[in-house]
Amino acid sequence: MKTQDMTISELSRLSGLPLSTIKFYIREELIPGPRKTRGTRAYYSARHLHRLELIKKIRSEGNMSLAKIREIMDLIEQGEKGAEGGRAAEKSALVKQEIIQAAIPVFRKKGYEKATIADIVEAARIGRSTFYGAFRNKKDLFIECIKQIIFLEMEKGEEDGRMAVKDEKDILEVFDRHAMAYYNVNPMWIDMVNLLRAAAINDPEEFTDKLDEVIHLKISMLERAIENGIKRGLFRRINATLMAVMLLGLQDYHDYIRKKSREDPLRKQYDEAKEIILYGILKK
Repeated sequence: MKTQDMTISELSRLSGLPLSTIKFYIREELIPGPRKTRGTRAYYSARHLHRLELIKKIRSEGNMSLAKIREIMDLIEQGEKGAEGGRAAEKSALVKQEIIQAAIPVFRKKGYEKATIADIVEAARIGRSTFYGAFRNKKDLFIECIKQIIFLEMEKGEEDGRMAVKDEKDILEVFDRHAMAYYNVNPMWIDMVNLLRAAAINDPEEFTDKLDEVIHLKISMLERAIENGIKRGLFRRINATLMAVMLLGLQDYHDYIRKKSREDPLRKQYDEAKEIILYGILKK
C-alpha cells in the first residue's frame, strides 16, 4: 500500500516509532488525526510520516519539551498553509488574466450586450465553473478588461520611460516612448470604453459609476506620468490634472482625426500633436 494511504501499523513500520508513541503524538496534537472511513478503519498519509520524521529529528537534537515541539510544528503548519495559499492565489491570478485576454477580442467583436458567457468560456477554453470561480458575472469581467488595457499602457510607459535624461533629445525620446505605449493599446481602449459608454446610456444605474471609475483611473494614470515627468525635469511645472484631461480628450477623439485625415500617416499626425503639446500654439 502506498504511503498516501497507510494503516497505523504501516506508519509505525515506516517511521520506526511504536504505535503507542504515534497515538500519544495524536492526543497531544503534534500530528493531525487520521482520515476515518465509514467503517472503523483509519488511514494515514505521507504528511503524517513527514511530521513524525520531523519530530524525531527535533527530539534527536536536544531534550526539548512537548510544548516547544508543538510550537515548532505549528509554525511549520502555518508556513505550509501560507505557501499553499500563495500558490492558489498565483494560479487564480493567472486564470483571471487568461480569461481577460480571451474576453477582450470577444467584446470588441460582438459588443457588450451580444457577447455571452458561452462565447467567453469557449474563447478562453475553460468551463463555466472556472469562469464563475474568477468573476461574478459578465459585467465584472467587462470592467476588468478595460482596467487591464489601462494597466498595460501604464506598465509599458513606465518601463520604456526609465532612462537617463541628459538633454532635450532624451526628453523627446521618453515622450515618444510613452506615446507609443499609448498607440499600442489605444484601439482596444477606444473600442472598450465606447462600449462602456453605450452600456451607461442603456443602463445608467448599472454602468454610470463604472464609467466614472474607469475614466478616473485613466486620468490618474496620465496624471501620474505627467507628474513623474515634472519630477524628472522632463516638463516644466504645469497643472498635471488639466493636462491629463486634455490628453484623454485627444486620445478619445484620435480615431475621429484618423478618419478625417486618411491621407496623413499616423507618424505625421503624431508629430504634429507632439509639436502642439510640447511647444504650444503661439508664434515663436
